[in-house]
Amino acid sequence: MTNPQDIAVLEKLTEVLENLRIAYCIGGSMASSAYGTVRFTQDADITVEPFEQIAEKFYETLKNDFYISMEAMNQALQSRSSFNVIHFATAFKIDIFIRTENDFQKQMLSRARKLRLGGGDKLLSFVSPEDIVLLKLDWFRQSDCTSQRQWSDVQGVLAGQAKSLDFNHLKNWAKKLGLTELLTKAISECQT
Repeated sequence: MTNPQDIAVLEKLTEVLENLRIAYCIGGSMASSAYGTVRFTQDADITVEPFEQIAEKFYETLKNDFYISMEAMNQALQSRSSFNVIHFATAFKIDIFIRTENDFQKQMLSRARKLRLGGGDKLLSFVSPEDIVLLKLDWFRQSDCTSQRQWSDVQGVLAGQAKSLDFNHLKNWAKKLGLTELLTKAISECQT
């Protein structure tokens, strides 16, 4: 993602999250592009800590600059699912995923890394490279192993971060998530 306009929108949203002390990490294509092969994306994915107690303040802070549905946000908070916000001026969409209670998602937020996006001014919190590999492998599996985009993203991160990846973390969580076979195949293909 190199569009300065989109980076500015993302920075604006993350500033709101930070000001409200809502922990977050950017995932999806933006994270895999930051760690591996850059690919064009028209939106962003962010996982956030649940924030029911300040949901109204979050809504009020965003509503002048972003399309946001109070009903969709409250439903996502209640069901631990997702909702989206769309920046009025640019139509840039950000999908906001509410962290669930599963152990993988809990540790994912705690392992987030700070990175600067393109020509951006501030450090943003990103899913770690190991965790984006695991997330992308899971999405690949959910597509019945047909999404070449997800597979390519995994390959890009594995190749781009090969020297710095925590392979113990990758293998331990792959085992817990039932992704060992896919991770082994992805690593093997990167080494050929």
